[in-house]
Amino acid sequence: MKKIMSTFIIILLIAGIVYLALFHKPLNHSDAELKQWFGSKLSDIAAGLEDDIKKDEKGEYVHAGKQSFEKRGKITYVLHDKNYARFEVSDKNNISVQDIIETDGYKELDTKTRDLNLSIRLEEKNVEGDGVDTFGELDEYVDDIPRYYTVTISGW
Repeated sequence: MKKIMSTFIIILLIAGIVYLALFHKPLNHSDAELKQWFGSKLSDIAAGLEDDIKKDEKGEYVHAGKQSFEKRGKITYVLHDKNYARFEVSDKNNISVQDIIETDGYKELDTKTRDLNLSIRLEEKNVEGDGVDTFGELDEYVDDIPRYYTVTISGW
């Protein structure tokens, strides 16, 4: 019985790898869709910025990447999709930091940070072999390197 189960699991894993190698295609959104999406997310950040700053000042803000409530004087927002996973953009898309800066959402956030006398930094980060260990997400089987964006607001 154990031998049959082991064989079945191995066949299932091989089938999954073959499926990924042959049929996995990353979503390639149009530049207009991406600009609209980023603008919307940045507007959401602008709307909640003052509350987030108050939470950080009290030591109640949970910072990304670390399970800590320490006061930092800055917040780095990782832009997430609707499932709260990091929103990654295919390297085949032509969207850039400058394109995002030109959105209404970024302009709104920039105005808000200037009014509060804070600084803002938008960064593009490449995902290169981020240590994914599952067969469903092996880095070797993805034909492009995804990118993601962060916004850091600091100065309080």
